[in-house]
Amino acid sequence: MLFKTSQNQKKIRENLIKICGNPFSLINKIKNGYYGSPKYLLIKIEPKSFEIDFQEYTDLVYCTFEIRTKGVAVYFRYKNEEYILMSRYNQISFLNNDGILDLQINNHNIKLKVLENKSHNKFLRKFVEVRNLSSL
Repeated sequence: MLFKTSQNQKKIRENLIKICGNPFSLINKIKNGYYGSPKYLLIKIEPKSFEIDFQEYTDLVYCTFEIRTKGVAVYFRYKNEEYILMSRYNQISFLNNDGILDLQINNHNIKLKVLENKSHNKFLRKFVEVRNLSSL
């Protein structure tokens, strides 16, 4: 689900906990290495919601991922508005190829450009590890 964070922040926080679960504790993050993701360059998002159109926008849009107990939250900023795309682990599929990461989250397709290969690979390993643990 895609939300604009400037609208009803309390409701968005409740939905984030309901969909993605609680964030990992600091001790758990340090112990297991569950940090956030590196920055990715957001190339395309479909379907277009909230009038987000990257073909008409000339600035670069970066996004990051937050690994949570039951899912992932994707944060990005577009035209001075912050957005969050949240999903459970079982509703996410991805394809990693030639510096491009294609994600399908719920009914949204996202195309990202990988900026840092080493940290990207480390993040994907942790993502798959947490995803597998949450399905047990």
